[in-house]
Amino acid sequence: MAGRQAIVLLLTAVVAGCGSSSTPATALSAPSPAQVQLAMFHDPSSTFTTSDVRDVQEQIVRFDMATNSLIWAADGRTFAGYPVDGNFIRSDHAFQVRFGTKDGERRAYFTETVKGTICDLEVTNGQLVLASTDVMVPGG
Repeated sequence: MAGRQAIVLLLTAVVAGCGSSSTPATALSAPSPAQVQLAMFHDPSSTFTTSDVRDVQEQIVRFDMATNSLIWAADGRTFAGYPVDGNFIRSDHAFQVRFGTKDGERRAYFTETVKGTICDLEVTNGQLVLASTDVMVPGG
């Protein structure tokens, strides 16, 4: 019993000596990583909704609303600077998610807003590379 009293007295002395706050000391925990909030894209001409967006090679990317990042689905790498506003991507709305049908399946595609063509996305040396194509959204 004397050992417990010594520990309680020692903790009381430490808490009392750390400042004028009267709240008890609590254990600190590491901050938890931000939870991913996937953007959901809605096809305006149907009820189809998805978080998977495809490039011209059918590679899938997703978008995290919490961090405004593009997620490379193949390995989970993220790239900052891709906020989503409805079906538009980036603050300048340079890119747009458009919907089409391929092999009888409804799909969302990463396109250039002005041209309407599907972009080619690739990760090269750890960098996301976006290239223009002349490929239109299939069955759009």
